Amino acid sequence: MEIKDSILLPKTEFSMKADLPKKEPAILDSWQKNNLYESLRKDSKDKEKFILHDGPPYANGHLHMGHALNKILKDIIVKYQQLLNKNSIYVPGWDCHGLPIEWKIEEEYRAKKKK
Repeated sequence: MEIKDSILLPKTEFSMKADLPKKEPAILDSWQKNNLYESLRKDSKDKEKFILHDGPPYANGHLHMGHALNKILKDIIVKYQQLLNKNSIYVPGWDCHGLPIEWKIEEEYRAKKKK
């Protein structure tokens, strides 16, 4: 007897292979056809607002897993607030508070003795 035959797993219609590169365009297309985002905004316009103002993307050096975690958590918060029946909006920000990217480039140039 094989081990797989001894394990009781539920039967589902989900395929074992995600195949996201093929499925994602169809999912996005259905969202656009149904105007999903616009419908959410329209249905929520008179509800209590929840606005998440985000900071600049990746302003402090190279990308790392912390950036991904940060964006994922913010996305979860916005969606959770929408599920709590609020007008939940994400607003990306670009204020770099002293332009850390430009400062980083200046540091690299100075290290190479360039102006």
